[in-house]
Amino acid sequence: IQSGHFPGAINMPYTTFLDSSGKHHNTEALTKLFKDAGVDLGKPIWASCGSGVTACHVLLAADRLGRTDLYLYDGAWVEWFKRAPTELIISEGQEKKA
Repeated sequence: IQSGHFPGAINMPYTTFLDSSGKHHNTEALTKLFKDAGVDLGKPIWASCGSGVTACHVLLAADRLGRTDLYLYDGAWVEWFKRAPTELIISEGQEKKA
């Protein structure tokens, strides 16, 4: 499949949430990361990634901030790409190819 993202997605690689020792940042730093990325912490948060695993870091970070309206799209980009209509595929300027 082609690489790409969902409409309206905000890219926050899981490593964003980790310090140099591999542990999650403190809650103050996590709040800043979300806000700097443009995430509205007053709305539900759903996360996904290429295969449905690393997105859990996003949800863990939000959970540490006391959020409870968290959702994981475990079908991930692979499922989305295969099932979504062409107009909902944003794939680095290319159209979805069947």
